[in-house]
Amino acid sequence: MKTSKTKKTRTKATATATATTGTLRIGDQWNAITIIAHSQTHPLKAICELAENAIDAGAASVRIIRRRSQGKLFLEVADDGRGVAPDESGTPDFERIATHLCDSMKRHLGTTQRQGVHGEFGIGLLSFWSLGEELRMASASGGGPMRELHLVRGKRQYEIRPVRGRLAVRGTRVSVGPLLETTKNLVTGEKIARYLSAELRDRIRNTGVRIDVVDAVARREVRVVPREFDGERLEIPRRYPTPLGEVGVEIYLRGDDATGPGGIAICKDGTRVLADITELLAFQQAPWTDRRLEGLVDFEALSLAPGTRAGIVPDAALDALVAVAPQIAADIGACVSSREQAEAERASRHLLKQVHKAFASALAELPAEEYLFFDIPKTEPALQDRAGTGTGASDEPRSRESKRGGAGADDTARLFDADPGPLAAVRISPRRPRRPPGGSCLFTATCCDADGTPIPNGVAIAWRIVSGSAAIATDGNSCRVASSDLGIVTVEATARQAGIEVSDRVELKFMIDADADAAGGRGLPGYRLEPDHGQPWRSRYDGPANEIVINSAHRDFLASRASAAKHRRYVGKLYAKEVVLTNFPHESPAEVMERLIEVTLRTEDAL
Repeated sequence: MKTSKTKKTRTKATATATATTGTLRIGDQWNAITIIAHSQTHPLKAICELAENAIDAGAASVRIIRRRSQGKLFLEVADDGRGVAPDESGTPDFERIATHLCDSMKRHLGTTQRQGVHGEFGIGLLSFWSLGEELRMASASGGGPMRELHLVRGKRQYEIRPVRGRLAVRGTRVSVGPLLETTKNLVTGEKIARYLSAELRDRIRNTGVRIDVVDAVARREVRVVPREFDGERLEIPRRYPTPLGEVGVEIYLRGDDATGPGGIAICKDGTRVLADITELLAFQQAPWTDRRLEGLVDFEALSLAPGTRAGIVPDAALDALVAVAPQIAADIGACVSSREQAEAERASRHLLKQVHKAFASALAELPAEEYLFFDIPKTEPALQDRAGTGTGASDEPRSRESKRGGAGADDTARLFDADPGPLAAVRISPRRPRRPPGGSCLFTATCCDADGTPIPNGVAIAWRIVSGSAAIATDGNSCRVASSDLGIVTVEATARQAGIEVSDRVELKFMIDADADAAGGRGLPGYRLEPDHGQPWRSRYDGPANEIVINSAHRDFLASRASAAKHRRYVGKLYAKEVVLTNFPHESPAEVMERLIEVTLRTEDAL
């Protein structure tokens, strides 16, 4: 007995340790069908499925009609395609459609026949559960009698029956209704057209199909036009090769005034799969998250999630897309940076003109002897009339050729210098000199006639100090001016010839830190952007370049970019700060703040 028990125990242990294999099966087919039917919850996507079935059937025209019958709403999709494939008897093979769910006839087409065909799962008709209570699908083959497939939401049975009448055109007509209470307000004609224009954008373009949405309830008809993206298209390659085929890319950079959420969509052969590529984990980073970008990435090799047809199966095709993504991202980033830089330069030039105009006006109102450092451009007086008296000369005297060599002049006469004419102008140089206190400046006066021809002799020149405290030593057509005080000295030269008198004036600035070797002064400074991440400084003055350097990485600079007006005022305040600090480098903080208020008060209205 003992031996028998031992053998039985060993036999049981051996059976338990043995591996078994089998085949997966559907335990409850109707439950599986119900799960599949409920997997599509987007009513507009369900309509898109019906439209795509028509396109797969080679339809040139599709009409989607929203109508009311006996107080209830219905939706109808009619096309002029090939219709339902016939069975052996030549009638539409609705029975195969009803009994071969998840086994689409399109999967068994040859390679050539599969071109441009998207359907593959055999569950598209079940999406009507998200739309309405019943589906009626009518078709005729070879001109024979029309038959209809009838399905009811939530019921297992189907019915195929002959129906009276004929289709307006060859093809198929699918009617869904009454529409569900939760759906009927979502599938208006306008919403259907807008959804299909984005969802089927490139399929409509590639096939040339015409889709019309007729909303008989709202009495409106809309043609579905492929959606146009906002902004300017980025100049990047349109195709990127992968081992599984090419990835099509179409990306646009939108302006600040663009409306809508933006985003880059994922498409499969012209049909949108995901509205936003950032739904994929690998793309949740720049530049894909930049909401200024809009467009699509199209990869035909992608495998779609069968239930919703709005997801992507993680397989080799998705791996290929993720592998090429860094190259696409680099091209997008380089193109966007190039455009941003060009736009920033244009904006900076425009902004600098506004700032210069504001500060030229402000400094003109302030005491010139206090704001010495920057020279405000002044309009030079025009050449005086020969017989009168004037105050100066133009920066660019007219050439002898332009005055004496008109269209009717003899060309030979232009080859020889003529004697200068009567005195017309006198010019002092240098024009905007600066010297430190205790220094001096040598001025020279040049006389010329109305054509700009210098007059070497026969002209008497008188020099004088018009304003300011300085000593002057004259010597004919030159003089030397010196001063030990800070401030502005105005020097005037008056030239006389045979009753003609002309004069010119310049300002000599005596200021601390002036460049003694410089022949001219500085105009209002420009500015340039220089990112210095993590540093607290906002701006500084670069003397040799006469530029205000602005830290474009400072948090205040970034915050100012929220609007053009805010950014302009921020740059204006930095400009005012540097103007004050440069003009009053040795003043106390309290005095500098007083000056800052003085300047900003006179510029804020212009900025």
